[in-house]
Amino acid sequence: MKNGVIVVGAGLAGMMAAIAAADEGAEVTLVDRGAIGLGTNTAMSNAVFAGVSDSYGVQEYVRETMEIGRFLNNRKKVETAAEKSREAVALLKSLGVPVGLVGTLYQVRSPDPRVISGVTLVRRVAEAIGSRPSIRVIRDLYVTGIVKRDGVVEGIEGVDSRGGSIVCRADAVVLATGGAGAMYLRNDNQKYIMGQGYHLAAAVGLPLLDMEFVQFFPVVVSGEGLPATIVYPPVHEAIRLVNSAGEDLAVKYGLGSLTDAVMKKRDELSIELYRETRKGTVFLDCRKVPGEAWNEHPLSILKLIKHDFATRPLPVAPAVHFMMGGVMTDDTCRSGLPGLFACGEVTWGLHGANRRGGNALMECAVFGTLAGRNAARFNEGGPKGVKMETVKPGTGGTVAPGGSRRSLGDIKGEIRQMAWDYAGVIRSAEGLTKGLEAAREVHRELDGFVPGSRRETCAKGDLTAAVVTLKAILTASLARRESRGSFFRDDHPGEDDAGWKKNSSLTYDPVERAFAVTHVAV
Repeated sequence: MKNGVIVVGAGLAGMMAAIAAADEGAEVTLVDRGAIGLGTNTAMSNAVFAGVSDSYGVQEYVRETMEIGRFLNNRKKVETAAEKSREAVALLKSLGVPVGLVGTLYQVRSPDPRVISGVTLVRRVAEAIGSRPSIRVIRDLYVTGIVKRDGVVEGIEGVDSRGGSIVCRADAVVLATGGAGAMYLRNDNQKYIMGQGYHLAAAVGLPLLDMEFVQFFPVVVSGEGLPATIVYPPVHEAIRLVNSAGEDLAVKYGLGSLTDAVMKKRDELSIELYRETRKGTVFLDCRKVPGEAWNEHPLSILKLIKHDFATRPLPVAPAVHFMMGGVMTDDTCRSGLPGLFACGEVTWGLHGANRRGGNALMECAVFGTLAGRNAARFNEGGPKGVKMETVKPGTGGTVAPGGSRRSLGDIKGEIRQMAWDYAGVIRSAEGLTKGLEAAREVHRELDGFVPGSRRETCAKGDLTAAVVTLKAILTASLARRESRGSFFRDDHPGEDDAGWKKNSSLTYDPVERAFAVTHVAV
């Protein structure tokens, strides 16, 4: 019998893990609540990879990644990403992904410039998944827990498409669930990305590191009735970022070119734009962009928005984009729980206090592959394969229980507003303390909610994961009394290497439903 590997999450990290495990000879089950690839943040990305090339060496990659991360990165992970980046790009090419070098970055190019590059990326990798008979794909499976026995992972538990409870057992599990951006009022993530992986890991006793570091993408469409679309770099040289008084903000704040600011100074730009939006609307002025430029990527994507770019500036503002913290793993993707591996945004280590542009997908490609390979080799007492058991059959019913209560939609709205108000671009002790108390109240309310359908079961799970993740962010933020990278406290505005060049580590108490935080010097 072959080793059995379950991969939870079908973004680029999860798909690369599944392919690597299958190519290593394992029997693989790839599970996701939605569409493979297309339901993930990877599909919404600009499909840019930072990595080593003939003109950009290992040492330069490591130095720049560490500097942008303000030296809270796990250096071994940064070195691993650098050393394996070319191998990762070669693997993507072998899977049919049209990726090539543009300057010092690797870029996926869609044959149709109107198609987001991330869509082309996930479609090609998903095709590779479909060509491997040893990979079984299960959609519409909502994972509710990690199963362990005698201190070793045994599999996962979840809810199937009809609301039935299932347990899926295997030799190893790879967690590739993504981040938590959708728990914020303003974000550019897929709507279900609400911290499920952090909750799953914390619930089995694994520490979460550096959860205070949340990256905001500075230039995201914000007008009423307009989609929260990223303005992808490179930003055309004719485009200006202006405030309500007409001031050019790149000039005002000495940020250089908008492309460089978006790629390498996201924290500074987000803070300044957030402050500007408190005084009035910030606009992207595209009126001087020549007509032919709108047919080229990435302006061809922006052009799809129903807006008269020739006569009216486009309102923009920062939005949550990425989580730098997460589950602690080593450079082989092993977590502290034997048999559980993790990769992608759900993990900690590569990015430090801020992520450089292009490192999210390179992380997925490099560490997704490593996670899959090492999970396929994990063997405790002989291979068991993958076995799925139905614990309680479902009916797919939708009858809600009686009794008055606030709707899950109302609770979701409150969580998103709390996250934005108290754990947003600029934080303070007062706001963080208020946020923790508000999160405790919402958590208590969720505990008393009895779902009456599969949809409500999944929605309650999402919101519980979101409020637990929010508690982690707030707790770590309150403890860090400095500003660093993407993290800014207006009551502690300076970076303090002497006191705070250290990683936060959070452990969850499921009885008290609270996190305890400690700090470890880098």
